[in-house]
Amino acid sequence: MRTLPTVAAALAAGLALTACSKADQQKTTADTQSAAQDVKEGAQKAGEQVKDTAKDVSVDVKQVANDPDVKKAATEVKDAVKDLGSSVKQAAKETKEGAHEAGNAAKDATH
Repeated sequence: MRTLPTVAAALAAGLALTACSKADQQKTTADTQSAAQDVKEGAQKAGEQVKDTAKDVSVDVKQVANDPDVKKAATEVKDAVKDLGSSVKQAAKETKEGAHEAGNAAKDATH
């Protein structure tokens, strides 16, 4: 935002050098400052809107996180993954035992 006053000053100096009347220079300077103020106010409003939207999103996320149905579903998924892990572990154990038995049977068949 520091550049806007600099631009206004540069514009005013440029107008002075181009031999504009004092009234024209003052009007142009005032218009430039007004435009700079409008831009600043617009940026502030946009920032406030973004901040408000972020707060709204935060509230929505908290509501979803605290929803009993969501918590129940999360627990169910966790339990299902745990059961799946146990099943995979058991299947791996049985496969290992089966491979070991098959290896022993093959070894006995060759002797």
